[in-house]
This record gives sequence, C-alpha cells and structure tokens, in this order.
Amino acid sequence: MLEYCDYMAKVIHDSLKKDAHVYGSFVDSVGKVQWDLGPNGEFLSTKKTMTVVDRNGKCYRVTIERAK
Repeated sequence: MLEYCDYMAKVIHDSLKKDAHVYGSFVDSVGKVQWDLGPNGEFLSTKKTMTVVDRNGKCYRVTIERAK
C-alpha cells in the first residue's frame, strides 16, 4: 500500500512558502524538506521534516510521518 508522506510534505512546504510571500504573513521563511536518512545517506523511514520561521524569529519543526 502506498504512503503519501512525500506528497503531503510537498503540499505543506509549498503552501507555507507561498504564504511567506504574502504581506502581513506570520511566516517569514520555510526550510527545505529533509528526509530521514542515516549517516551513510541510507533511507531510514518515510518521515519528512522542515523548519519554519515566523516573523518574530521563532523556529518551528513541521514533521510528516505515518502514524503507527
């Protein structure tokens, strides 16, 4: 059965990035989507994370992963 972590991470990332360009937005910047990789670059899981910074400089971590 397919998992849609990549798709969901892309939609959330793109939506937040688009909002960051709107005047008066609370979102200042959105980091790129990071994959859950091991020390040798091996794929560990479908988990994806990104960092979002608000207009006050506070950082947030957004995580997408399949619930067990």
